Amino acid sequence: MEMCARWFAHVANTTGVQPSSLDQPHSGNNSRKILLFNCMTVRDPQRLLPRLLDTCAQNGLHFEQALFVPNQSQYNKLGSLASPPSEREKIDLSWQLSLQRVWESLTHSNKGLNGANSSRASSVFESLPQAIKWLRETSQQNPSTQFQVLVTGSLHLVGDVLRLLKK
Repeated sequence: MEMCARWFAHVANTTGVQPSSLDQPHSGNNSRKILLFNCMTVRDPQRLLPRLLDTCAQNGLHFEQALFVPNQSQYNKLGSLASPPSEREKIDLSWQLSLQRVWESLTHSNKGLNGANSSRASSVFESLPQAIKWLRETSQQNPSTQFQVLVTGSLHLVGDVLRLLKK
C-alpha cells in the first residue's frame, strides 16, 4: 500500500494522467483525486487504509472522495458455482460498507480529505460498471477538471477496471 500511495502521489503531483501520456505536465489546480477501492475479506482494511491514507498525506496528496465497489470478477472461480451472479440476485454490499466505515473513521480523525463535504466523501456502488459510469458522467459534466483515480486494494479490481475501460 505504501509503495502504491507513493507512486500515485508522485504521478498525481507531477504529471497529469492524460489519455495520451503520463509524461505531460499539468497545473494540478483543477484536479480531483479519487480512490476506487476494494480488497478481499481476508485482508484487514484497518491496516491497509491507514497506510494508504498516511503515505498519501505525507506526500502531499489528499483524496476528495473514495468509492467502494465489489469485485466484478469474483465469480471467476473454479467449481460448480462458477457462473456470474444473475441480475435479480441481491448484491451483498456489507463488506464494502465496512470498508467505507473504516475509511470515514480515518478521514474524520485524520482530516484526510482535501476539503471534501463529508456527505459525499465516500460512496458505495453496487457494481464496478456503475462506479465507472458515474466517474465518466461526472468527468463529462466537469470538463475543466482532471480526475485522477487510484484503483487499488485488489488485483482483481485493477484487472476489472482495465477490462471495463477497454469497452
